Amino acid sequence: MRRSLPSLAIALALAGLLTPAPAAADPVDPSGPPGPWPYHLDCDGDRPGSTCTVVVEGNPRPGLVEEITTTVRSGDQVWARDTFYSRTANARSRPFVLPEQKVTVDVFITRMPETSAGTQLRLMAWNLFVGGTINGQEKTGENLRQMIEYLNEVDPDVLFVVEGYGSGKKILDGLNAGRPAGKRFSGVQLTQPADYSVNGDNLWLYTKLKVEKVYPRYADADITSFNLGGARLGLPNGRHVHAFSMWTWHEISANWDTHEAAVQNLYGQSRTKTDAQLLDDDRFRRVAMGKAILDKALPSFIGDDDAPVLMGGDLNAWPHLDWTEQFKNARGHAGMVLPWPLTKMFTDAGFVDTFRYANADAGRYPGRTWSSLSGYRSAPARTDYVFTRGEDVSVLGSRIDDHRLPRHQGDALDQTYPFYSDHSAVVTDVVIRGLGGGPDRPIVSEEPEDAPGVWPAAPAGTPVPPAELSATATTFKPGVGDPARAVDGDVTTSYQSDDAETVPQPHFITVDLGRVRELSATRFQPRLSYDMNGTVLKGVVQVSDDGTTFRDVKRVEWPRMTAPNDVDMTGVMARYVRLRVDYGMGGASAIAEIIPYVPLV
Repeated sequence: MRRSLPSLAIALALAGLLTPAPAAADPVDPSGPPGPWPYHLDCDGDRPGSTCTVVVEGNPRPGLVEEITTTVRSGDQVWARDTFYSRTANARSRPFVLPEQKVTVDVFITRMPETSAGTQLRLMAWNLFVGGTINGQEKTGENLRQMIEYLNEVDPDVLFVVEGYGSGKKILDGLNAGRPAGKRFSGVQLTQPADYSVNGDNLWLYTKLKVEKVYPRYADADITSFNLGGARLGLPNGRHVHAFSMWTWHEISANWDTHEAAVQNLYGQSRTKTDAQLLDDDRFRRVAMGKAILDKALPSFIGDDDAPVLMGGDLNAWPHLDWTEQFKNARGHAGMVLPWPLTKMFTDAGFVDTFRYANADAGRYPGRTWSSLSGYRSAPARTDYVFTRGEDVSVLGSRIDDHRLPRHQGDALDQTYPFYSDHSAVVTDVVIRGLGGGPDRPIVSEEPEDAPGVWPAAPAGTPVPPAELSATATTFKPGVGDPARAVDGDVTTSYQSDDAETVPQPHFITVDLGRVRELSATRFQPRLSYDMNGTVLKGVVQVSDDGTTFRDVKRVEWPRMTAPNDVDMTGVMARYVRLRVDYGMGGASAIAEIIPYVPLV
């Protein structure tokens, strides 16, 4: 059923209640103000969780285009944003999901000549994990070849690269292979030989724009060209932007400590580190690097030039915008409010975190970038960014890529390495205002997570007490991975198979329920340690009455995450529940708990 704003009890900001646009956004229309514009919400329901779009009934005129910005908020808490351009009478924002709170919808419209809508740019930031070699583990060159195909598919205008490490020229050649003149890339090696570590040429910048100037090497006590470098890039309309690739220190990162804190909060365990101590992780070298970048290096390059600034890279630091009071109950946040200091420095310096701007709800759009290879742990780690600064930059959309292209999926390389790197890529579309026709290709968008809650609710039914269960396995690691650990009621212990080289998959772990029981579900809790090796990705859940003859209940494919996976077993009668592991991370098998549930009496 389609509903409009009033029937949803949502506060209107329209026709007298519409918050006036700031002076900088006044309509450019020599014939006078074009407003007000009626608009409404088009929703698939009238309850929290319903999907809606803002429909703006514009008033287009020949030769003009309308830039429309919509914001869905509850007070200062923003749940959705969109900026889009329209030459038609009815324009729609991207879909968003209604939160539990009542919301206000703000609509700002700027009218301008269609030749002055600006220039669309696609920006992309990516850490390539040692030049696309998966830290040297992939020696055939096939991963790098596929990586270059993927880059050509994304087709960024500006590409910020971390860990070029010997592949920079190969990537440039691959990007330009078959490209016509005028659409070819320039590649700039930003990390200078004076700053090579044992790894080599870290930062690169690739662009289809004209490279007007490469900024000289910057170095002080905190950063060198290993951490920051950039260039001035010319736009087709004669204006320019400043573009920088960046990287800050990786040791003592929040990845492990915040995951551990989330698990401890979720299961009522004593904390190893307080919230304040977690924030101190960010201050190990990275805050000093951030100050050097923002307060010294950038001013030395840019001076008082107010042209837009574009930055991308891997900060090894978490986003303070995701860990506010608004999102403390998002999945994996476990009640924590964490004002991460490094990323807050960028916000305070006027930079926009483009992914979070375009995907305001951190619960539904966590934007995990670490790690598409070694697994997404309990707390969502977003450490890679595209930042923009400048009044003339409009963010249109942003997404995270963490899967190979469909044509690259399904082979052995994909199974072991589901993406081309251990970091996800960040892709953002922006418009730089000024002369130009505005957006000229489809805008990127992120898919929401289906279940943004703190932790999946327990299945329906009653768990079988651990004391009534026992377990066996076809392989286990002596001393540390006994199958009994999977039914001991303790999520901090886990069953682990022996090394994959010793016993190849499939592996089997069988739980004896003590007698034949009617089941309602079984919960499979992945291991909760930071090392996710053995996390089950593919397999089959089976049951048996006698422990000898098993029948299949469900074939499963589970994500590289630590959240529990539940299998509906309504009406199943069995004494034994068996998990056949066809593939686990690293070729091993591991699981913290297998918890059978029986119907409520």
